Amino acid sequence: MNSVSLRELLPEFLLDLSARRGRSDHTIESYGRDILQFIHRFEAGNTERLTAEDFAVATVRTYLHELATSGLARATVDRKRAALSAFAKYLVRQGIQPRNPVASLRQARVRKKLPTVVPEKELERTLDAPLTTEFAEVRDRALLEMLYGSGLRVSELLNLRLARVDMSRETVRVLGKGNKERMVPLSPTAVVRLREYVVARAAHLEELGVENPNALWISNRGLNLTRFRAYQIVHRYLRNLQGEKASPHVLRHCFATHLLDNGAELRAVQELLGHSSLATTEKYTHVSAERLKTVYLKAHPHAEKE
Repeated sequence: MNSVSLRELLPEFLLDLSARRGRSDHTIESYGRDILQFIHRFEAGNTERLTAEDFAVATVRTYLHELATSGLARATVDRKRAALSAFAKYLVRQGIQPRNPVASLRQARVRKKLPTVVPEKELERTLDAPLTTEFAEVRDRALLEMLYGSGLRVSELLNLRLARVDMSRETVRVLGKGNKERMVPLSPTAVVRLREYVVARAAHLEELGVENPNALWISNRGLNLTRFRAYQIVHRYLRNLQGEKASPHVLRHCFATHLLDNGAELRAVQELLGHSSLATTEKYTHVSAERLKTVYLKAHPHAEKE
């Protein structure tokens, strides 16, 4: 059985990730790409395909060493390692592999970086700028307000359906990681922007002569808004504040950090973000502490440097 081609087994593994493990489309896409890169590395120039039997400790060690010495970030190497390990665990469960060849290999230690956050005043100036009635701008500003005002992941935002939004109660039902549903409040500004967008969306679809009853967020052509396009939108608005680091996740970081800065409880922020572990949310307390320290060093007379 372990002579089966890894390429043949990959689609079944990715289906298992979706059906049984409830992984997000983004994770499934990343894992598939990482595993294909591993397969291609050892099949390149060979007439035979890489089999489950070839998926051994020595092969994986060689591959991870090449990645680690190629200049890739440690976090990237560890993500690829995690993809291979998940694939190996699946093969073990299916009785194709006797053991996980990745398990005995030491994982690279990654130095944790604090999330990037835009100061409140600067972000407010960007989001409160005058708004035209053009469809794209109405949509973009509503999207920005939803990301910052509710702290949604970009995947959660793009998967939203209008039926899940209750504007009268200013809440939205979000389907997060692991298909876990949570209720998230909407800021009054986000509700206003969203109402404006829903009207503009209907008029835009009518003008185009197309229908798209499922997706809340649509492109200029009336199609479902893609993750890449959402990234472009956020980057365009925030690049003057964040440069190349500007991304939808920055607004999620801002949401959490600004809540904590203004006295929100950590447990409440955990629920709003949809984190399964409080430890994941705690990184934002470090950001708040660093920001308070910076304010102190700038403002307190006894903190002045000689």
